[in-house]
Amino acid sequence: MTLQRNSKPTYEKQENNGTAGIFRLARKDLPALRQAADELKQHVFSVDLENAHNVPGFIKALSRDLDFPAWFGGNLDALHDCLTDFSWQPAPGYIITLSGSESLRANPTSFAAFNQVLASAVEAWQARNIPFRVFYLHDDPPPAIGRDSSTGKS
Repeated sequence: MTLQRNSKPTYEKQENNGTAGIFRLARKDLPALRQAADELKQHVFSVDLENAHNVPGFIKALSRDLDFPAWFGGNLDALHDCLTDFSWQPAPGYIITLSGSESLRANPTSFAAFNQVLASAVEAWQARNIPFRVFYLHDDPPPAIGRDSSTGKS
């Protein structure tokens, strides 16, 4: 998926093999992401984590905003199961945007557990070669990491 349209989106790769990954995305670039997803017929889920201060809050936010099926068990294992099986929302690929993660980031243990589940889901989708991308939305420029993140070159 190419995110570049009329302007270069500001995003930072965190994990990726080309089909799946976890990224940071400037909120201003969300319309370009949505347009690219629409062109590729990929489903976009938007998750509001503003009130997710811990693992239970995170699970509740994802369950609500990803419209998990009735069989969802409400724990991290069940969360992983749902993040790796979107059978209730068939599409050739999936994008999850996460906004309001600041309060969850303030709880390092919960944030680490959350990211561990996301990373495991990324690996599962990679193994199937199905596009699955997670974007943390931010308003600030991405931190300098010694490379041009819009091209992936150092």
